[in-house]
Amino acid sequence: MKKMRKMLTVLLTASMLSALLGGCGGKDSTTSGGGSEPAAEAPAADSSGEAAGDTAEAPAAEGSGDTTADYVAGSDASTYVMISKTLSDPIFIDMYVGFSEFCEAEGINCMYRGTEEPTAEKEIEIISQLIAQGVDGLAVIASDFDALEPILTQAMGQGISVVTFDSAANPDSRQVHVEQASIDLVGRAQMDSALQICGGAGAEGTIGILSAQPESQLHADWCAAMLQEVEDKPDDYANITVLPIAYGDDLPDKSTTEAQAMLQNYPDLDVIISPTTVGILSAAKVIQDMNSDCKVTGVGLPSEMAPYIDNGICYDCYLWDPYDQGYLAAASVHSIATGESTGTVGDTVTAGRLGSYTVEEYYDGGTQVLLGDPIRFTKENINDYKDLF
Repeated sequence: MKKMRKMLTVLLTASMLSALLGGCGGKDSTTSGGGSEPAAEAPAADSSGEAAGDTAEAPAAEGSGDTTADYVAGSDASTYVMISKTLSDPIFIDMYVGFSEFCEAEGINCMYRGTEEPTAEKEIEIISQLIAQGVDGLAVIASDFDALEPILTQAMGQGISVVTFDSAANPDSRQVHVEQASIDLVGRAQMDSALQICGGAGAEGTIGILSAQPESQLHADWCAAMLQEVEDKPDDYANITVLPIAYGDDLPDKSTTEAQAMLQNYPDLDVIISPTTVGILSAAKVIQDMNSDCKVTGVGLPSEMAPYIDNGICYDCYLWDPYDQGYLAAASVHSIATGESTGTVGDTVTAGRLGSYTVEEYYDGGTQVLLGDPIRFTKENINDYKDLF
């Protein structure tokens, strides 16, 4: 099953890259003079992860149907859509494979939408189109905590079930949030890894942080947890300098530029923490290219970070199962759409092969479904995961 998921991820990635390079996905949406152009999209995908439409197609999983992008209007089956803030980010594609797995099992149509610019404006364009198409559920990776509220409130007002996951929108913008792992635990763990790289409690060192975009609530929360770890343990970090947070916007080029600037401005930099899969990979490549002694830690895909863990540039990295994350997001949309849950504390979300989850309070005043604990990847276990995600 896990090898099949990985194969679907590879095929879906190739399909989307082909579409983007060939210009098949349309343009990023812009609003001017009261009109708008269609937002850039991944090729629509059915519940097997099969790309649909006029773009290159990824083979469907066993037992899947032949549904296409045209099913949205007029289909008897419900349609759930996963919306990401950066379309071709490998971790989001992994999530979509899990999302589509749940949908296929329940006989639900599904699609993947996103743009290559992680802005609220782009997501709003896409959501507006999906509301007009009459989809039944949205699972949104929010690019901004507050800016999506009007459009997501409109969606819920029209009977569309709205869940956020990975990065939350505010409580008024959603019915429940699917959290992949404890924010506090993940943030503090990354800072502790950085401290160990510097030599442990009381050691001297300089730590840089390369985050995603400032508007991303998830990354802001992780960074806040990192800094809280320093504040809570003044003796351990007495000789550590933490640099101002740099932002790579979850884009490879910008993340690379920011990492290069860190190393040029601070040649004795000991470690870069990057709580983003795009940022940690970019930083590791920069360190290797510049032949620096700096190390990285943060949130990373084992498949991408394994070479850098093996050569010592990456001390460790953290993640959860992205397939399960997408699967649980789809299950949460379905739970609300079918009336099993309203997103209220104490409600149950039935999530197929993952079992049942209880809706809990979330720190922002809303509610969450918590996937579980993160996984720490090191030289000891990286080979067990690098071929999975």
